[in-house]
Amino acid sequence: MAILGKIREKSIVLILVIGMALFAFVISGVFDGAGTISQEPVAIVGDEEITIEQFSRRVDAVERNTGMSNVQAANTVWNQIVAEYSFSQLQEELGLEVGRSHVENFITNSPGFRQDSRFQNALGEFDVVAFTDFINDSKRNNPEVYSQWQLQEESIRSTISRQLYNTMIQAGIYHTSFDGKTEHKLENDKISISFVKVPYSSIPDSLVTISDRDIKKYINSNEEEFEVEESRSIQYVVFDETASVEDNLEIENELKKLLEPQVIFNEVSEAEETLPSFSQTDNVKEFITEYSETAYDETYKTRAQLGTYANTLFDLKEGEVFGPYKDGNQFKLSRMMDFDRGGSVKARHILIAYEGSQSASSDVTRTKNEARKEAYRVLRLVRSNGSDFAELARTYSDGPSKNRGGDLGFFRRGDMVEAFNDFVFSKPTGSIGVVETDFGYHVIEVQEKEDVVLIASVVKKIVPSESTSNEVFRLATEFEIESKKNGFSTASESLGYDLRNGSNLKLMDESIPGLGVQRTIVKWSFEEETSVSDIKRFDLLGGGYVVAKLIEKSSAGTSSVEDARSAVQAKLMQDKKHDLLLSKYGSDVSLATLAEDYGQSILTSSAINAAAGSIAGAGTEPFVVGSGFSLEMNQTSALIQGKQGIFVLEVDLFEESTQLPSYDGYSSSLNENVLNRLRPLIDEIIRDHYEVVDNRFDYF
Repeated sequence: MAILGKIREKSIVLILVIGMALFAFVISGVFDGAGTISQEPVAIVGDEEITIEQFSRRVDAVERNTGMSNVQAANTVWNQIVAEYSFSQLQEELGLEVGRSHVENFITNSPGFRQDSRFQNALGEFDVVAFTDFINDSKRNNPEVYSQWQLQEESIRSTISRQLYNTMIQAGIYHTSFDGKTEHKLENDKISISFVKVPYSSIPDSLVTISDRDIKKYINSNEEEFEVEESRSIQYVVFDETASVEDNLEIENELKKLLEPQVIFNEVSEAEETLPSFSQTDNVKEFITEYSETAYDETYKTRAQLGTYANTLFDLKEGEVFGPYKDGNQFKLSRMMDFDRGGSVKARHILIAYEGSQSASSDVTRTKNEARKEAYRVLRLVRSNGSDFAELARTYSDGPSKNRGGDLGFFRRGDMVEAFNDFVFSKPTGSIGVVETDFGYHVIEVQEKEDVVLIASVVKKIVPSESTSNEVFRLATEFEIESKKNGFSTASESLGYDLRNGSNLKLMDESIPGLGVQRTIVKWSFEEETSVSDIKRFDLLGGGYVVAKLIEKSSAGTSSVEDARSAVQAKLMQDKKHDLLLSKYGSDVSLATLAEDYGQSILTSSAINAAAGSIAGAGTEPFVVGSGFSLEMNQTSALIQGKQGIFVLEVDLFEESTQLPSYDGYSSSLNENVLNRLRPLIDEIIRDHYEVVDNRFDYF
């Protein structure tokens, strides 16, 4: 019960319902038993082992469902599975048992199960017998479905366990009426003050000294704040495998050849044959299939969609060819296929449906004739209140676009039903009218029109040639040899290479600043056989090479003085500036003296409450406000160290709040606020209760 007591002490409650995907491998078998566990763990949580097979299945699922990389998925699953196994053991310690009745009750009250026709009786009600029969039949005849159910069952049991545990935690969190009264006073007692604020920036930094000993002492006093993971630091030189000027020219010339007819020898007919140029060919799609590295795109494009060369392409005549031209990392040869003036339209509409019209909801009861009359009534409203079209759509439309004010965005010819299409593409911008379709009557406004073109392009990606790739490899290898012989820095300087740093790499990182995803390099830096000063060449995932040197191994522990300096120095500077003023004035200084000495004004602020902790003209200063509430009327405070400066204040007025007949509402609110504020910490506390062995590095 130690962990439960610890959590109750901290006033923490578990999240009520955890998503199905989060807890999939905790317990199994409400209707049958569990699977087997391998002896080769990727992790050990308390007394439980997680096999690489179990772990990998979860990782694969996350990759498929989220698009994460392998390492990202592994890190995500790690956090999930450690939480799951920690809680399962805690559950056993506490004797939290989830029985069949719990599971059946959960399923019965779950909309996903309750509304599934497979599990309903003749009255359309959920039938647990039908559900159980389905599971048993799946076990015999459909192993895949049964396996999915086992995972889902585990998730359900875990969710129920956490609901039960949540109830236990919540029972230990209680605020009395006295607590409620205190909270009421914090929110409603008010003071008005006069004060002087001396910003820290107005006290010269040169007047105080921060030593390494001071920083070290602060770190030792706040060790948890400065805990660091094991890390590595590297230096590296990048050898990009990019296309040379000659490579670009060669690719461009390949496309230029397509501007003229080509004479080839046909081995079948044993005769020369002339192939048409890109502008001459009658079968553009076939031509592009033959010569382009991307497929023929039959999508009409606006100017905005065509990018840098949009104006040039739009000015082409039908059949005219432009290029070759460089567009990003590729060369293109483009031919105008079709120009469609006003071929993309933006419109909005108000749909007036009638009973029996296509897709009409069940609450639409008006007749077709009534719908027609209503449409023309709305049309009159639109014409008299054109600026309110969107609001009228929200009020009167029966269509799915009503919440967007009837907005349909841009669309092409043929995207809408025929009558709707004919109206918007035949009418000028600004036209408003009524159109009948199978969906009902539409009050339509044509908002914008854009010209679109159909452009056919032969595309060649810009990639380095074999000779270029070979030269990059030679240079990288040459540098690797030279750096091992004469030193990394010396070699990079003598050969004119840019030396970069990758600092503070963590065990399960996969990315390196400036390089992106390069898990292989990170793993190498953490391998036992890799020593400081070791140098190695790596293939870059996107092409090219990196020559890296391991320059530092840092063990887990607390931050060094150097690493913590920037974070600690500012805080210590504030402390010492406060001490400086204390030594100058002691505990007794007037507002007028402090204001005069530091060129500040005496300011006032009224209606300050302790709960908000803010002062008009000074910002959020909870400690300063709290100090104000401890003073007697007209009493001058000592020097107070605030967040933004050093304060001296006097209380000019104290306004005590009116007593309430009951403070139960405040007590309940305190309970809820504490739970909401502390709830995210529960899993961390549970995890910390169990020893965790992490072997991910061996597998990912």
